[in-house]
Amino acid sequence: MPSFEVTPEVIAEISKRLNIPEDRVRNLHTFWLKSVKTIEQQYLAHVVRAMEQELRKLPGHDFFKIEFVQIAGAAGRRPWAHYQKGQYFAIYFCQNRDEKQLRIELAHELGHLFLVEFFNSKGEDLSKDTELEPASSIMGIFTILEKNEFYQNRTPGFLHETVNEVLQDFEALHNKWKKRK
Repeated sequence: MPSFEVTPEVIAEISKRLNIPEDRVRNLHTFWLKSVKTIEQQYLAHVVRAMEQELRKLPGHDFFKIEFVQIAGAAGRRPWAHYQKGQYFAIYFCQNRDEKQLRIELAHELGHLFLVEFFNSKGEDLSKDTELEPASSIMGIFTILEKNEFYQNRTPGFLHETVNEVLQDFEALHNKWKKRK
């Protein structure tokens, strides 16, 4: 499997192909690294984004936000959520958890939000439903299966085989832009 690490050689190659000074490319890379430092905490991100978009269509939910908040000091504790109807859903989780199990638990918590918000918005009150826990797990199962299916079957065509292939695609884009100018 090829490495896609941004090495000094990759920075030099970007500089050369796009005709941008190497120090500028290096500075942009440093800025980019600072800007995306929480990317590893963006669990189930495309599912969360889709849920936010759907929830924002509901009356009074215009700016609904779902957040994952990593906390220290409660090692071993399962994730838990705080919900403010129409505004936000925050899922708190502990550091140093098994990543695979954490994704399962976060998907379960998202299942609670899905059931409460979407079913309640349709006039079905699930707040007294004793089956809420297994139903949340069922929604979590659907979430994990969708993520696995997405990455295994729907995204292979999105991936580049090598760093050079990425650079070629962006070099072609850059050349098209230069021609239009």
